[in-house]
Amino acid sequence: MFTVNDLIDIAVRMEKNGEARYLAAKKQVKEKKLQSFLQWMADEEADHCQWFENKKHHWVPETHQTDLETMLPDVIKEMMGDKALSLDDVNFSQVGSARALLEIFVSFENDTILFYECLQTFIQEPDVLAGLEKIVAQEKKHVAEIQKMIQALADEETR
Repeated sequence: MFTVNDLIDIAVRMEKNGEARYLAAKKQVKEKKLQSFLQWMADEEADHCQWFENKKHHWVPETHQTDLETMLPDVIKEMMGDKALSLDDVNFSQVGSARALLEIFVSFENDTILFYECLQTFIQEPDVLAGLEKIVAQEKKHVAEIQKMIQALADEETR
């Protein structure tokens, strides 16, 4: 049986994982602009993690705990186990370019957005829902910013 707090635990793990990966990537890249960007991303993930941790015991689910198991998609049930949309499966030492690294991060951010949009369906408190919607908007901004960085790198390659 799953609880809303289990889902929040996944969100916390996702944010911590993202922060750690952005900081690790920052150490691997040489471009100052990209280093600064990755630090900003790590800081954003840390802020999101803190928000989830602060809200964990204040959320009131719209559904009964027993309903969660039947409502959760299989992919989310899998996340309840060992992984939480982990970037640990990516061998970053094998990533050949900053552009490829950023494309991996776009995928991670998009997975995060999908998970948080699913999580929204279990929240009924307006202030908590508004906070989660703000995080989703920030995650979407992350994707847009990463895509701009990818385009800038592509433009540099064609010069």
